[in-house]
Amino acid sequence: MRKLASLIENELRTQEICAVYDSQLVRVWPRSMSLAKRKQQIERFAKEHEFAVTFYDVGLCAIFQKSRAPARSAKRVSLLEDNGSKKSRKRRR
Repeated sequence: MRKLASLIENELRTQEICAVYDSQLVRVWPRSMSLAKRKQQIERFAKEHEFAVTFYDVGLCAIFQKSRAPARSAKRVSLLEDNGSKKSRKRRR
């Protein structure tokens, strides 16, 4: 899976999408799995690696893109300091 993730990341550095066809997908997710389970595991892989994935003819092609939503593990912290001074604003007329 690391090789596949690296391949996708490298492609996405220069392109907006990376198409991964069934011949590459079967190396990680064999055709012996049900299509629903295969799709679910590919979606989980995409989420873990912060990719968005779209399927065309499930089992034939998965299109990966950079995820537009921030990762769930990322936390944003905003610190505000209050030094007790307030600035007054003048009104314009």
